Amino acid sequence: MTTPLLLPLLCLLSILSFPISAPSQDIGFEGGASPYTPQQLHELLVGQNNIGVINFFGRTPNHQQGFDWIYNRLLIEIPERNQYFTTAVVCFSHGDHRVWQVVCYP
Repeated sequence: MTTPLLLPLLCLLSILSFPISAPSQDIGFEGGASPYTPQQLHELLVGQNNIGVINFFGRTPNHQQGFDWIYNRLLIEIPERNQYFTTAVVCFSHGDHRVWQVVCYP
C-alpha cells in the first residue's frame, strides 16, 4: 500500500534536489561604461518615468520604499573626494510619477 505513495514522493524529492540558481541582478553591473557622478545621475534621470529608469540601469531596483527606488552596488564617483558611492535612491514624484531627485550614498 505504501508503494503508490512512494513514487510521487520520490519524484517530488528528485525535482527539489536539482539546484535552482538564478544569476544575481547585480553581477557585473557598473552603472554604465564609466562611473557616473551624483550630479550626472541626477541630470540623466530627472523627468524619467519608471520604465526610463529601468532602461537606464538595465534592471529593476534592489528595493522599493514607497515611491523611492533603491539601487545598490553601483559605481558612483565623487572625484573631489576621491571616493565612490554605491547606492542611489531614485525619488519619484507622487503627482506625475516621474523622477524629481536622485540621492547617492556610500
